[in-house]
Amino acid sequence: MKTVIYSLALFTIVLTGCSKYSEGPAFSIQTKKARLCNDWKLSDYVLNGNNIFDDAVTTKLSIDNDGTYSMSSYTNELGQIQGSYSHGTWMFGEGNTSVIFYADTTTINPVHEYNIKELRNKRVVFEEDDSWTGDNHRLTFIQQ
Repeated sequence: MKTVIYSLALFTIVLTGCSKYSEGPAFSIQTKKARLCNDWKLSDYVLNGNNIFDDAVTTKLSIDNDGTYSMSSYTNELGQIQGSYSHGTWMFGEGNTSVIFYADTTTINPVHEYNIKELRNKRVVFEEDDSWTGDNHRLTFIQQ
């Protein structure tokens, strides 16, 4: 009986200590790559602590298993669809605690390097400190 109790206690400690991300989850059966590779839609955008999310603009991010990504943003302005599109390659940063996006197939000069704050099956939260402007960007995506 003591062995069972000790095993459960150890299992609980391991589960609570497994998360690399400050906002969880503590444990997941899926790999980090399996959770990240998905089709995402921006659901919240915070700049320097102020929510600036505009639901008139639709931003989608597709992260693929083959190391590529694509991102599009569009809005309907006076009956005309206005938008932008980018694509390139991605990779995890050191310790899989960040994700780095490149504008092409090289790994020189990343476009963005986001710290992963939360990585779930249906939700991911990225945070980036812009060294040029000193701004802090926090982006929340939900699964499409």
